[in-house]
This record gives sequence, structure tokens and C-alpha cells, in this order.
Amino acid sequence: MPHFTVLYFASAKDASKTDSDKFEWVEGITSQDLSQLLLDRHPALATVLKTSMFAVNMEYMDQDQAWTVQPGDEIAIIPPVSGG
Repeated sequence: MPHFTVLYFASAKDASKTDSDKFEWVEGITSQDLSQLLLDRHPALATVLKTSMFAVNMEYMDQDQAWTVQPGDEIAIIPPVSGG
């Protein structure tokens, strides 16, 4: 069965208590479906996902555009970062 991987950074890593997860891929998983899969597995991500960016295979995704997960994708959850 094909899979895709989700990587968690910063507060997403803290909320999920892991740095990555592997999910079984099924055809037609949209960005909205992905968010629900993540919340089902890690409910503590609810607040983090509202302000996070997604990067698929190291390319940031447009927050206003729907996209579909492909087998083998590596999806990074990148919360806002502050620094000085």
C-alpha cells in the first residue's frame, strides 16, 4: 500500500509529540482531508494548524488553493516562526 509522510516542526512537533508520521495513501485525499486526518491522530494540533503553512516535497502550498496528496509525498507542517 502506498504511503505519504507528514513532518512536524516547532509547535506542531510539540503538539503531536512526534517529528513525523506515516499515513496510508488513498486516492483523492485533499488538503482539507489531510487536516482532518491530522486532527484525528493528534487533536492537540487544532490550534497549530489554523496558523501553519504546508510544504509538499519542499514547496510551500498556497493556503487559498486546494491540492491533492500524492503517494510518496513528504508534507511538512510549518507553524509561524519568530526570532530576533
